[in-house]
Amino acid sequence: MMSTETTLAERNKRTTRSLFIWTSGWVLSLALVAFGPKFLWDFAETYTLIAIAVNLFFGYKMILANKRHLDGCDELQRRIHFNAMAISLGVSMVFGALYGLLEAVRLLSETPNPANILFVMGISYMVSIFIGFRKYQ
Repeated sequence: MMSTETTLAERNKRTTRSLFIWTSGWVLSLALVAFGPKFLWDFAETYTLIAIAVNLFFGYKMILANKRHLDGCDELQRRIHFNAMAISLGVSMVFGALYGLLEAVRLLSETPNPANILFVMGISYMVSIFIGFRKYQ
């Protein structure tokens, strides 16, 4: 009979792989939406709408893969992810609100790019996960 750790490790490996695949698909399809109209299909609306639909599909599958991954984690792993999500949400809200005002108060000459908030969110989540796992080692 297999031990619980082996089962948990196998389940984590499987769900992490699935999460990686769907997240990669979402990122690539987002790049397609961002750059395809200009570089691939000369702003043809039909192709842009198809790319958006593909992006939404990958986003939906990524969300489900993330939920399955979290459902397969043990209590400590869930706690680490939950704390990282809370920190990432807070950092993103504070940064996003301030970043959105920088143009209005004339500290930024161009319109703020919402994609920058995603970078801050991703980085704060990864740093929080790293710190969380280090804390409980």
